Amino acid sequence: MKIWAVGLVILLISAFVATVATAEVTIEYSPKKPKAGDTVKFYVNTTGDVESVKLWIEECKGNQCFMPKTIDMDSSGTGYFTTEYQLRDDTTSVHYKVTVTFQNGSTTETEMKEFEVEPKAPSNGGTSNDKTPGYGLILAMISIALVIVARRRFVR
Repeated sequence: MKIWAVGLVILLISAFVATVATAEVTIEYSPKKPKAGDTVKFYVNTTGDVESVKLWIEECKGNQCFMPKTIDMDSSGTGYFTTEYQLRDDTTSVHYKVTVTFQNGSTTETEMKEFEVEPKAPSNGGTSNDKTPGYGLILAMISIALVIVARRRFVR
């Protein structure tokens, strides 16, 4: 091989490596303190000629993590991508990362990141310790009705 061909190959490889190495990927999400069941919006900003961006997300409940999902992100301008994700009602933490595929075929993957999820507010109108919303009141009313009926029968 001629020396100029070797030099050209080295030049092309270094240009390819420089392009991949300079690609920056930043991820943000909102709301910053999501609650279980909320919809979280993810934002990715990257440089370079991007072909696709995928969000990998895994929800956990305590020590148990559920099957991760991979979501294609939508382009919202040059280098900007967004997607929304609905959290489970019992999620306590979320792990996520982004994989960017460039038009030249190379890929880059961010480090795994994590955020905590606040518990969902109780829907029974009480505290989270209440296990029976309103059933105690129903039982009390039935007991009072039975006492009234019993008194009427035995008083006559």
